[in-house]
Amino acid sequence: MKHRLPFSKGLTLIELLVAVSVIAILLAIGIPSYKTFFDRDRLEGGATALYFMLNLSKTESIKRNSDIYLKITAGNDWCVGSNEGDAVCDCNSKGSCDAAISHNEYKNLTLLSNYSVPYYDRVRGSFNEPNGLFKLRSESAGEIRLNVNFLGSVRICGVDGVLGLNGC
Repeated sequence: MKHRLPFSKGLTLIELLVAVSVIAILLAIGIPSYKTFFDRDRLEGGATALYFMLNLSKTESIKRNSDIYLKITAGNDWCVGSNEGDAVCDCNSKGSCDAAISHNEYKNLTLLSNYSVPYYDRVRGSFNEPNGLFKLRSESAGEIRLNVNFLGSVRICGVDGVLGLNGC
């Protein structure tokens, strides 16, 4: 009498198909949540970078005793750059702006802005367009808004409490 070890036959085709089907179902459920996770991370990173760049621009205007202008290109191919003395920097060209952030670092985000030629004043760091607004939006993660008041302080809020931020 021959003794066979358990599992010595291998897998049947049906067992293999069931295993592959279960893995496919788990992946189909899990992949969209990973996309949302990464989109939320990009939205938070983009908003944080913009927040700190605006604060840095205010600080630099006072430190250098010079007006610091913001160059804003809105839309899907957005960028925000700051430059001393004028708003003619090109944030897609390396070294053209003193500081810049763009869609290249934060993919799948859209920037909307109603600022025209904003700048920080050299004396007190005050902001010349206090009624403007930045909106950084992600399709799946929501929207974050940034507003700079007259004194140059930046306020950040999440639409519908996105990312746990105070609501707008």
